[in-house]
Amino acid sequence: MAKTRSPRRQQLKGGLALLALRLVGSLPLSLNRALGAALGWFGGWLPSKALRIARINIALCFPELSPAEQALLTRAAMIEGGKSSAEIAFLWQQPDKALPLIRDVVGDQALRDTLGENRPAIILVPHLGCWEVLNFWLSNHFPLHAMFKPSGLDQVDTLVKQGREHFGTTMYPATARGVVGLVRTLKREPVLTAILPDQVADQGSGRFAPFFGHSAYTGTLSNKLIQQTGARVFMASALRLPGTRGFEIRFRDPDPAIYSEDIDQALRALNRSVESLVREAPAQYLWSYKRFRRSDGVHRNPYKKRP
Repeated sequence: MAKTRSPRRQQLKGGLALLALRLVGSLPLSLNRALGAALGWFGGWLPSKALRIARINIALCFPELSPAEQALLTRAAMIEGGKSSAEIAFLWQQPDKALPLIRDVVGDQALRDTLGENRPAIILVPHLGCWEVLNFWLSNHFPLHAMFKPSGLDQVDTLVKQGREHFGTTMYPATARGVVGLVRTLKREPVLTAILPDQVADQGSGRFAPFFGHSAYTGTLSNKLIQQTGARVFMASALRLPGTRGFEIRFRDPDPAIYSEDIDQALRALNRSVESLVREAPAQYLWSYKRFRRSDGVHRNPYKKRP
C-alpha cells in the first residue's frame, strides 16, 4: 500500500524548503556561487548518498579513467553540483538577471532557420550545466512550450513555475492530457519544446537503451513527438564559465538515427547524443542522479547495497 503523505507535514517541508531557497537565492551571484562551491567541496569529501551515487556512476561511465582520475572527476562534479543547486535558487527568484549572464550562444542559427521555415523544434536538454538558464534564453527568443511535473511541495512548485514562466513559457502538466496538448501545438505552430531526455521515465513510458555502455531506462516521449510532429531535434546545454563570468549556450545536432522509426534505434541514438554533449563538460553533469536504477533483468541495480 502506498504511503500517504500528511498534508500538514508536506506544507511544513515546503515552507522550510522555500525559506532556504529564498535565503540562498537572495545572495549576490558571487556569494551564491562561492556558497555552492563550498557546499559541493565538502560534499566531495564527506560521506553522503549523493557522493556514493556519483562515484558509482563515474566508475561505470568512465572505466578508462584510473581510480585517481575518477576520484578527481567525482570531486569536481560535486563542486559543480553545489554551484548548480545554489544558482538555481538565485535564477528562479531573479530571472531577469539570467540573460546578462549568457556570454555566448553557439549554433543557434540552425534553430532560428528551422522555426523560420514553419517547422517545430525539439530541444533535448540533459542535466548538464544550468538548464534553467537555457529555459530563460529560449523562452525570451522563441515561443517555448514545456512540461512541468510538480514536486509535491506546493510552495516550491509555485516559485519554480513563476520563474520558468517569467519570459512567456507555456507550461503543460506532465500527464497524458498534457502530452496531447503539446503535440497539438507542435503540429499547429512553428514552436519549440524542451525535454530533459536523461530522466528515468515512469514505468511503461520508456525502454532500455545503452547509455555510456550500460542499460538505462530511457523515456520514449521525445521519439513519439518527433514521429508525430516532424520536428527537428537539437541537443543543447548552458555550460558554466569559470568564476562568475556566466554561461555559454551550445546547440548541437543529434545523432541522425534519432529520427528513425525504429524506436530502439532512435533511443540508442538519443543516448549517444546525450553522451556526446556530456563529454564536452563531464564535471558539470548531474552524476548524483540514479540513472541506472531500473533493472532490465540482466543488469542489476548498481546502487543497491549488497549484503
